Amino acid sequence: MAGSKFLFLPFGFWVFLLGLITLFLFYRLIRVYLWRKIEGEIIQSEVKKNEKIVAYDYYYPVIKYKYKVKDKEFISDRLFLTDLASDYQTIKRLVDKYPVGKKVKVFYNPFNPKEAVLKRNFHTGMFIQSLVFFSMLSVFLFTLIFEIIYEGADISKLALIVKEFLHNTLE
Repeated sequence: MAGSKFLFLPFGFWVFLLGLITLFLFYRLIRVYLWRKIEGEIIQSEVKKNEKIVAYDYYYPVIKYKYKVKDKEFISDRLFLTDLASDYQTIKRLVDKYPVGKKVKVFYNPFNPKEAVLKRNFHTGMFIQSLVFFSMLSVFLFTLIFEIIYEGADISKLALIVKEFLHNTLE
């Protein structure tokens, strides 16, 4: 059973790394909800094919919009916080919602007005990443608890260590 602990450590590293990425995305998502809303206008709306990958076809939206903050005009092409790519039909439906000339709500960072998005919510990729993270975290925690119990470790000693750590951290 001692060899399994070596397998447990790399898995814990990946859970930790994926957790940091997910926390960063959540931080950005929460921060966007504090951004200001202003009216903008779509100036470009089209579907582009990614030419770099030849193994399969995937497309991304090119939706540019302009907006004014304190009499200064800005142009952005960010739809979500993260990039979005998918099949042609999915991207086409999205692009069709934003025809050139349409008035839209733009959410911009009041501290850096160049930073803006049209959608403040999750898209499917962010949801899937969060789901994968929490699934891996649950497996990680289950494995950790199982190994502690299976190895016959004294859980009361572990509880004292956690208690001391929390006590020292909160003081």
